[in-house]
Amino acid sequence: MDEIKYPTYINPLPLPSIPRGTDKGRAGMDGVPASDYRSVSDPSVMLFSGKWYLYPSYGMTYVSEDFVSWKYVPCNIPCEPGYSPTVVETAGRFWMTRHSDGLYSSDSPTGPFRYVGDFILPDGKGLRPVDPALFRDDDGRVYMYYFGCEGSPESGGSSFTLGVRLDERDPQRIITEPVILNRFDPSHIWERFGADCQDSRWGWIEGQWMLKYGGRYYLIYAANGTQFPGYSMGAYYSDEGPLSGFVYQKRNPIIGSRQGLVRGGGHGCVERAPDGSLWAFYTIPVAYNHPFERRIGMDRMEIDDNGEIYCPGMTETPQYGPCQPEKGDAGLVPLTFFQRFRCRASSRTEGHEAFYALDDSLLTHWLPEEADPLPTLEVDAEAVYNIAASRIIWREVGLDYDAGVVPGPFRYDISVSLDGSEWTTALDARDNRDDLSIDYRTFAPIPGRYIRLTVHGWPKGLRPGVVSFTVFGRRETKEEENVRTGG
Repeated sequence: MDEIKYPTYINPLPLPSIPRGTDKGRAGMDGVPASDYRSVSDPSVMLFSGKWYLYPSYGMTYVSEDFVSWKYVPCNIPCEPGYSPTVVETAGRFWMTRHSDGLYSSDSPTGPFRYVGDFILPDGKGLRPVDPALFRDDDGRVYMYYFGCEGSPESGGSSFTLGVRLDERDPQRIITEPVILNRFDPSHIWERFGADCQDSRWGWIEGQWMLKYGGRYYLIYAANGTQFPGYSMGAYYSDEGPLSGFVYQKRNPIIGSRQGLVRGGGHGCVERAPDGSLWAFYTIPVAYNHPFERRIGMDRMEIDDNGEIYCPGMTETPQYGPCQPEKGDAGLVPLTFFQRFRCRASSRTEGHEAFYALDDSLLTHWLPEEADPLPTLEVDAEAVYNIAASRIIWREVGLDYDAGVVPGPFRYDISVSLDGSEWTTALDARDNRDDLSIDYRTFAPIPGRYIRLTVHGWPKGLRPGVVSFTVFGRRETKEEENVRTGG
């Protein structure tokens, strides 16, 4: 097996420096106040000057030049919590708005952004839109789409998408009356609120986004509820224009999954890469410490023969990114999932056994004993594989920002063995200095049956929980083995 030659990514995206969750009320599960947690969600992405700029909730900006790895760049926006930001470039400046807020302006896509004021409706009244999305059409005209509702989940009613045109020279000014473009429809079962779409009277039509592709306008939106595994995105399309003629796609939802680590697929966006391919960025529910604890994923989108947009499949294995000679899956499969009877740990805390690092879930974790000086987890893959990548999702037990117990780097190594007696280092991250609560790495392929994770260090005051320890590789065919060994 050859080394992976081209950049790959994995879901959930291993974004550095994920911020503190600051959702209002900080209500936890079962009425108990939430522990401190980190969260990132509701992404919008802008392609500008050959780079992707990712704007998630909580006042963050991430920049990618290779379209698989991301650098955190402060953008000087107050977060509290700063849901669903969106940025557009027009009139020689960058304009940003976000959930229940006004308009900001900057001369750079990464800020700092200066507050301009509320949007101004044609009648002179101010507007602070909910879940806004900014869109610039090919002719330079600028539009905004946002959430509206009548009634409530308790009483019934309707939620819907509103659209307006902005003055492209002064985007604070709204120059058309708001029009409703789509509404919650209980016959679209996936839109219904609840883990099993059980509420036939209500659904959140939110997280709006507009994409133009091939002359067709795609109104993309989320539904169901951000805390539920069925959180998804759907689409209407129009061949008339950006504010009229929208028809519900037959192919809906366009992205979503209820299984595995990468569930949900709601509130996000679809953006081009420089090679013209389309990519969805979406919200993944975690909902362990708080209902709004979330992460972000990305996957390729396609347009079918009927002009309908869809995702071929949400992924949680290594994938080639845009602009690469190869696309799609990198051919590496998880080797550690569900090895319940083939794993052992140096220690464990009751209720957090070693298997919980291998069960393909974001809601469980292995937690070593507090006194364990060198936590170790060993997995038997039951056959020899060529191992070439790893992903560790950490749980930061004891996180307490107010007490000074804050995130930081985890230091570890991964070693492999053919027989369980002699070990070879596959990945050495003992000097890691990056704050990665999701840590994905590739390395030169190495054959092994037994796989060992050793945790050498973690942020002061925390305990190192492991939500998922996933090692990826594949087994050689007999012919491949003969080539490698000269047999």
